[in-house]
Amino acid sequence: MRLLASLLVDTGAYTGAGATRGIAYTQIKAHILLGSLPLGERLREERLAERLGVSRTPVREALHQLFAERFVERHPDGGYRIAYPTSRHLRELYEVRRALEAFAVRQSVQHLSDAGSATLADLHEEWSALATRAPERDPEFVLLDEAFHRRLAEAAGNELLVDDLRRVSERIRPVRTHDFVAPGRIAATVAEHTAIVAAVLERSPEAEELLDQHIMQSQRIVESALGSVIQRMVNKREEMPEW
Repeated sequence: MRLLASLLVDTGAYTGAGATRGIAYTQIKAHILLGSLPLGERLREERLAERLGVSRTPVREALHQLFAERFVERHPDGGYRIAYPTSRHLRELYEVRRALEAFAVRQSVQHLSDAGSATLADLHEEWSALATRAPERDPEFVLLDEAFHRRLAEAAGNELLVDDLRRVSERIRPVRTHDFVAPGRIAATVAEHTAIVAAVLERSPEAEELLDQHIMQSQRIVESALGSVIQRMVNKREEMPEW
């Protein structure tokens, strides 16, 4: 969690136009990932702006962006609140994700087209190159990971499946971010991705099993992280609300 905590103070990367909005976005997102915001409480723009030392406008813009990314959801009384699924909901989302991706890989292994083969060859080359320059820990790696799984599914040629997978990925993105702050997890992900694509290109039935093991490992890490984060948020709610 040190990497996430560093985001609360490291704002030097933002300069020029949009700097204040970028800082507000990064700071609020870091607080969400650290579980330092109270669970269920309405996020008030004025309080966030005061805590972050900015005006309400960049806070409002940051919340809009976080809403689009599924990190926050609408609060019944107006504004936003943290959007974390329950443990049961998380398991259900992962079950759907596993089913969709398994079907896509199975279709590719059995009926891979020339276009799909070209897509996967490019994907394998890109992720093989990433092995030497992947970061140790980076919560934003989730976006690159989502892109990999989307392109893997696209190779099967079923657009509806890809669209369903995209929606599921968006709903679990806030907690999946924790997958990539676990030590060694990004390096393992890169290796697993290249192995999965190689197996599909070889038309190996093993590809589906490799994919399923990969997703299940992600689920185990995320479920563990979710429990810790939710507990911190519950404890925060029991304190005097500051947000």
